[in-house]
Amino acid sequence: MDNITSRHISRRSFAGLMGMSVISAAAFATLSGFRDAEKIAATHDYDVVIIGSGGAGTSAAAFAAQTGAKTICLEKLAWQGGSSSLALGTFYGSGTVQQKELGIEDTPEDLYNYFMKSGGQYVSAEMNRFMADHAGETIDWLREDLKVPFKDTIKGNGTDKVQRGHMCANAAIDALTAVRALADGNGAEFRFNCAAEALIKDESGRIVSVKTRTDKGVEIYNAKTVIVASGGFARNEQMIEQYCPDFEGVYTEVGVGLTGDGVRMGMDAGAAYYGNGGVNGILACQVDPGQSSLINKNTLWVNSQGERFANEAGESHFIFYTVAKYPDQHFYAIYDQDMVDALKDAQKGSFQHGLEMGIFAQGDTVEEAAAKLGIDASATQQAWDAYNAMAEAGEDTLFHKKAEMLSPHTKAPYYVLTMGVCTHGTFGGLQTNTDFQVLDNDGNVIPGLYSAGEVCCGTFIYQNYQAGGCGLNFSYTSGRFAGANAANEALA
Repeated sequence: MDNITSRHISRRSFAGLMGMSVISAAAFATLSGFRDAEKIAATHDYDVVIIGSGGAGTSAAAFAAQTGAKTICLEKLAWQGGSSSLALGTFYGSGTVQQKELGIEDTPEDLYNYFMKSGGQYVSAEMNRFMADHAGETIDWLREDLKVPFKDTIKGNGTDKVQRGHMCANAAIDALTAVRALADGNGAEFRFNCAAEALIKDESGRIVSVKTRTDKGVEIYNAKTVIVASGGFARNEQMIEQYCPDFEGVYTEVGVGLTGDGVRMGMDAGAAYYGNGGVNGILACQVDPGQSSLINKNTLWVNSQGERFANEAGESHFIFYTVAKYPDQHFYAIYDQDMVDALKDAQKGSFQHGLEMGIFAQGDTVEEAAAKLGIDASATQQAWDAYNAMAEAGEDTLFHKKAEMLSPHTKAPYYVLTMGVCTHGTFGGLQTNTDFQVLDNDGNVIPGLYSAGEVCCGTFIYQNYQAGGCGLNFSYTSGRFAGANAANEALA
């Protein structure tokens, strides 16, 4: 095939070379990622093309193929990626079979009311209603239909503590593995090491193709509909600075592929951005990945001024938002020797590593240990003495921590442990309606373009996370519906 110079090729000749219907050469030339004189190594034709192979993309592939559409899921990494492959595996939803089995009284209406008092009033009420109505369905689909193993208990991890957190038996990979098997069984194809670079429109403004880069060079995937499910942008420092400036510089543990490619491609194609500057975050410690088991909620936590700042047993996401806005993005946990002695072997290894790194410090008093880390030593000692006094009395008069979570710690030596925060996702991206069609800045549907998962979760989640498991459920729920809707349009 001859070299193609996108700025100079005519619409007619381009359509003939690419095997597409009518392509706007002007639109083609303005999309990012195209270079003059690039050769097209191959073209492919599908009903539905999906970008991203996480929970959202894989669910979309399963439902699109089940609907009868010729479907392919493109992944830029060499393996199945996305946050869904790394998440702990909590799905937040109501009205489920498991809730009924456990005698938990809860309804989608109750869940909607919770969403609306937890930031839903600031984003899309329609999307929050949609998720309240369908999140439980997704859990039932996974647990009852696909036989994904779930733990026997359901946790209450929202601020109202209703038991809605349905937990995969091992981790979120349980769900991803089952849905991938369903997608494969339905005939969906997956291609790895295939990085999407741009969306291509025809003259009418419809998305008709995806430009990718592979080891063969540039390849074009023609499609009747396209679903962007490529995840968030926590690993894109420039996008964090632009869209989530309150969390600039916060360490992230999300998958290496979450660099905002889908948001960029969608916006290049005219999509509106919808978000309020929020991120999903957890409490962390340098000695362990994820939320370290050394982050003990039964003891005192202070900031660098030596001040107790929260109920340590409270919702960790909200503590994250406080700590992430501190100049040093740190907080400190106090241990006595009894707490150290009670650690399990793996924890003791991490604890010793922290001492060797110099981020944990030991002293005959809390004041001495705090001074070694450069935090306000006198204030830390005072906070420790006050905390132990409340623990002895069985009442937290400052932050109302439950009595069973209060324990006095009085055995020297004492230890001050440096803790921090890290992000596990971003809340913002492409704007969609509840059919998961992508919208432009005027609120109009961009024909042929759908989205699912973290890349479009800004309509559902405000700055602060409602509860652990909302984001994971949004990925699978939006993927289910985006896949079916895109396939129905492609086959119409």
